Amino acid sequence: MILSLEHPVRDAEVDEFEVVHFSNYLKWYSNALKEFLGRYSSPPGFFGEGVEIRVARVRASYSNSALRNDTVQVSVTRAENLGRALQLHFRAEARGKLLARAELNLVFVQKEPYRLLPVPEAFARQLPAPKAPERAA
Repeated sequence: MILSLEHPVRDAEVDEFEVVHFSNYLKWYSNALKEFLGRYSSPPGFFGEGVEIRVARVRASYSNSALRNDTVQVSVTRAENLGRALQLHFRAEARGKLLARAELNLVFVQKEPYRLLPVPEAFARQLPAPKAPERAA
């Protein structure tokens, strides 16, 4: 695991059945992404002059539901440099159960002139070493 954040479920995140709406997991993954980028880019969120990141793809699967009063552990479990993209793997867990997993691909773009870039070398060097793929709980 690269990093883990605790998120207490808020009233606004649950429906009338006391279950967290699926869209909130994406918000939680976004918070973990911000933390990840803050840790591994210097200064935080800087990848080079005129270089920005874009989310190219998100793939998520849900296996259990977070409930009102849960504290959810949202983790970045792996970061893979794919050359033209950075793939991050996320997990959300509560009550000892896997709730959801996601893969998010980030691409790096130069603004002027607009073009896709490889993962910046200085950023890639700071990434944690890859580990073996996770197994489902």
